[in-house]
Amino acid sequence: MTTPADKRAEQYRQIHGLVRLLGMNDEAYRDMLRDRYQVESSKQLSTQQRSSLIKSLREQVHGKAQKFNELSGRAKHKASPAQLRAIEAMWAQVSRAETSEDRRKALNAFCKRLTSVEVVTWICKDDAKVLIKAIHAMGAQSPEEFNRNKNNNQR
Repeated sequence: MTTPADKRAEQYRQIHGLVRLLGMNDEAYRDMLRDRYQVESSKQLSTQQRSSLIKSLREQVHGKAQKFNELSGRAKHKASPAQLRAIEAMWAQVSRAETSEDRRKALNAFCKRLTSVEVVTWICKDDAKVLIKAIHAMGAQSPEEFNRNKNNNQR
């Protein structure tokens, strides 16, 4: 039998797991809680607010998972949508740019420096591996580490 405390604990796990999947740092997470719900912690949310937050975060995760899918039918030697999503997520971990537009410009400049390709979506699979390795060396979590941690958190 599931108790209210068990349900609450499961909601907290879901919230924090989804926040991690989105790559949201603690400061951004707390800002979101303050802006949306005028609270400092998820522990201060009502059951309805927790459910609403989970729904919203799931929609954001789903949207990110679909990113670059329009590129899935292109030539086999080009970087896959999954590689492009990994590069973008890793870049978000190491970039100092404050806006998504500035981050995109910085990533394209970094891509051009390393691969001579001006736009990250134009790269081939080998270039994607070079970028992933370089961004990992800058301190970002590798896709393998991310997936391993994600799988451990879902258990």
